[in-house]
Amino acid sequence: MTELLPIGGKAPVFKAEASDGKTYTLADVLKSKHVALVFYPGNNTPG
Repeated sequence: MTELLPIGGKAPVFKAEASDGKTYTLADVLKSKHVALVFYPGNNTPG
């Protein structure tokens, strides 16, 4: 497991596919918008 990100820390560089099917990079989105990242266990999984 990697180290936890401290409160106020910067997220690592990554890209992800959104529900609209497009792939976004954090760096590109941050150029024009504020971003809130929320992580949770998948549906119907323990945790």
